[in-house]
Amino acid sequence: MIDQQQTNKLFLRWKGKQRRIGITGGIASGKTVIGNFLFQAKKWPIIDADLYAHEALSAGSPIAKTVLQKYGNKIIQKSKKNDQIIDRKALAKIVFNNDVEKKWLEQLIHPFVNKRIEEELEKLKSTSVVILIIPLLFEKNYTNLCSEICYVDCPRAIQLKRLQARDKFSIEEANQRIDAQWENALKKQFSDHIITNANNDETWKMQLKKLYNF
Repeated sequence: MIDQQQTNKLFLRWKGKQRRIGITGGIASGKTVIGNFLFQAKKWPIIDADLYAHEALSAGSPIAKTVLQKYGNKIIQKSKKNDQIIDRKALAKIVFNNDVEKKWLEQLIHPFVNKRIEEELEKLKSTSVVILIIPLLFEKNYTNLCSEICYVDCPRAIQLKRLQARDKFSIEEANQRIDAQWENALKKQFSDHIITNANNDETWKMQLKKLYNF
C-alpha cells in the first residue's frame, strides 16, 4: 500500500517549458517499441533509463567492481582483458530471490541512473519535446520529471508470453519479474494517457497518432 504523501508525489508533473513525455508500463509491455515509433515519427529524442541501468554494470565501472566484490565467481560471465564481465542473469537470480540483496543493488544503481537522466536532460534542454522511457517511473518517483505520463497497458498473460520468448524465462521467473513491479492497475490510476498494447496488432499506433496529432 502507498500512503497519502507518496500518492501526492505520484500526481506531481514537470511544469517547465520543455514537454517531457514519460513512457512507462509493466515489464515487456512494449515501452521501447512505442518510444521508438514516436522517435521515428516525430524525431523526439529518447532518454531510456534501462540503458543507464545497463551502463551502471558495464565492465570496469565502479558499480560493477562493487557488485563483483560482493558476489564474486557466482556472477562472473567471462574475462575481457583485465575486466570481469557480470553475468546479468546470474545476478538477477540472486536479487529477485532476496529482497535485501535487491534493495542493496538498487541503492547502487538508481542514484547512477538518476544522475545520467539529469545529464541527458541538461544536454537536451533546448529541445522542445523529449521522451523519457522509465520502467520504474512511479516506483522510483520520477513523476516530477514528466509533463505527462503515458502508461503502456498490457495484460499479464501477454507479458508472460513475451518474457518467456524474449528472455527465455521459465514461467516462475517471468511471474517473479512482473511481481517485482507495482500492479498495472495501480500505475494506470496515476497516468495521464493509457496506450493499449493488448494484442499483436498495431492499434497502439492509431492511439499515438490521435494523441500526438500525426
